[in-house]
Amino acid sequence: MRIAILGFTATSYGSLTYLKNFLPQLAQLDASNLYEVFLPAERASDLAVRQPNFRVHLSRVVPRSGALRVLWEQLVLPWILWSNRADAVYTAHNMAILLSPIPSIIAIQNVEPFFADKFPNALRLRPRLWLLRFLTCLSLRRSRKIIAVSEWERDFLVERFHLPHSKILVAYHGVTEGFHPPTQDSAAVLRERLGLEQPYILCVTRLAGYGNLLNLAKAYASLVKQGKVGMPLVVPGGVWDSRYVGRVRELLAHEGCAGQVRFLGYVPHEHMPLLFGNAECFVFPSLLEACGNVLIEALACGTPTLCCQRRPMTDICGDAALFFDGEDPGDIADRISQMLSDRSLRDVLSRRGVARAAQFSWRQGAEKVHEVFEQFNPLPKTANKGAATIHPERRT
Repeated sequence: MRIAILGFTATSYGSLTYLKNFLPQLAQLDASNLYEVFLPAERASDLAVRQPNFRVHLSRVVPRSGALRVLWEQLVLPWILWSNRADAVYTAHNMAILLSPIPSIIAIQNVEPFFADKFPNALRLRPRLWLLRFLTCLSLRRSRKIIAVSEWERDFLVERFHLPHSKILVAYHGVTEGFHPPTQDSAAVLRERLGLEQPYILCVTRLAGYGNLLNLAKAYASLVKQGKVGMPLVVPGGVWDSRYVGRVRELLAHEGCAGQVRFLGYVPHEHMPLLFGNAECFVFPSLLEACGNVLIEALACGTPTLCCQRRPMTDICGDAALFFDGEDPGDIADRISQMLSDRSLRDVLSRRGVARAAQFSWRQGAEKVHEVFEQFNPLPKTANKGAATIHPERRT
């Protein structure tokens, strides 16, 4: 059987992290089926799998623009898939190849388009969200199988779109290698690489409306004014909605604590364990997530964690986090104050977090997706795990 895997969106953050972990695990599971993996050329060294049944296509002609890339995938890619004689195609970014007769399997990694009207979004972002919602809705009907990245997401899709449970399989994300409690020298490495000193509060969230940084900023400012917090708030990540982040900065300036919040910008994923492991606590204010992989990473690093009391955050953290009402800055402030003032609570949550994160595995997720692939195989074969030869890359 020949399966196409589309990874054109794997340029940074979640999509890149997913494929960097999923592809090697899939390769360990299956050395029999043939995989045609389509990747952006700039990610060849990050994502290429050195196994003879994995053939990598590095495309230099796929548009970088989101809307143009979608058009290219829907209009041009079906011919490429047909020419490669694919039996099934797997896309990990919501959208099936609608015009292709080849059976589609999709993973829903982003539920933001379904809730776009509930959160503030810049005018320039609205057409993109509308297009993604429209195509995702079509893809949910068109696809043979759907991978949900959390039980909450599966329940949402079943209720919202009246899909049969049998069409959806849940495969959570896992813990990326390198995410573990800090080593003895990690504070010095953090200082050297990112210029940060302990102590600090860490927040990693989407810098857009649903990421809810504004309410966290209100909570943090109130704690600073009351003298309950003196350490800085550290916020890594690229800006998604500059207008929203502008509101956050205006609030901090008005409250007189702009200098105590450090916006780091993009931080390479391999540096994130340093940020998590050396933080006094991690606050995740996001009001909406499909899975919330950043929570799994924080727990794995033993970082005392606070997050919004909504699914799937509560499902992921269990008893390993302190929860707050994400729409109430006062409650966020109270929980942060409680965390920082109780060393024993932080120690307990740190231990629980490491144990909780161990329940999430990229291997288990890959096994479940592989089971879906095998449903399209008329002659299932036992994976041969011995192959490890580098196959030449192809360019499309």
